[in-house]
Amino acid sequence: MLSKNDWTIPSGGMEGLLLLVICASLMVSCRKDEGTGGTGSITGRVVESFYNDDFSLKLYEERAVDEEVFIFYGQDNTLGDRTFTGYSGQFRFDYLYPGKYIIQYRSQDTTSLQDDDEFRLRIVKLDRGEDLDLGELPKYTSLDFDDGTAVIKGVVKVIDYVDESQWPNLIIDFIAPALEQEVYLTYGDHSFYDERIRTQHDGYFEFSKLIPGDYLIFLYSEDVTGSAEHVALKFEVTIAGFDQVVDLGVINIEKL
Repeated sequence: MLSKNDWTIPSGGMEGLLLLVICASLMVSCRKDEGTGGTGSITGRVVESFYNDDFSLKLYEERAVDEEVFIFYGQDNTLGDRTFTGYSGQFRFDYLYPGKYIIQYRSQDTTSLQDDDEFRLRIVKLDRGEDLDLGELPKYTSLDFDDGTAVIKGVVKVIDYVDESQWPNLIIDFIAPALEQEVYLTYGDHSFYDERIRTQHDGYFEFSKLIPGDYLIFLYSEDVTGSAEHVALKFEVTIAGFDQVVDLGVINIEKL
């Protein structure tokens, strides 16, 4: 058993012992793992870029508002917290200890045509008391052809010929608005038409809510030369802006 005389008090008496205890506590606190309780911060801004459906054309970009952002702590990637971006697309995680962190948010997979979302990661190392600004973080979103505000319109009229007349000496019987004439729209390099509409009682048609890009508008007329049953009338249109309105004017189809 130790006697009272077996204890050794450091130089300075009890004050010195207290100082050692405080230093030991500070050393433990310095070894604090990643997480909250520190003086560092991580900020950034999520910027959302909008493309067409195959990501071949960038349409516009804007700050991503109310976007969910996650932070993971340390080597074991423990989910620590989440926040939402503000009106400027900015987010912030405060009171962080130094160490490794992962910032995560959702974005569309630009290599997939299935509108699949993926998580985009940003791995960072935070120093003690550092205010780390990640700058702009890109988020990608694709739009369908009818997710815009542009318009392609026109009027279809039918030229009806006298039944007894023959090519090339056709005699016009009357010209009238084409009622319920089918008109087709194809966007970009799509192999099949994207939309089909019918003309109204006055021959008017309109494709609305279009995004920028190249379009093919087509419809069918009888082949009055007798070479085939029908002939396709095609119109190539380029939409450059969301507020653009393209008027194809009057399109005449023929009927025997």
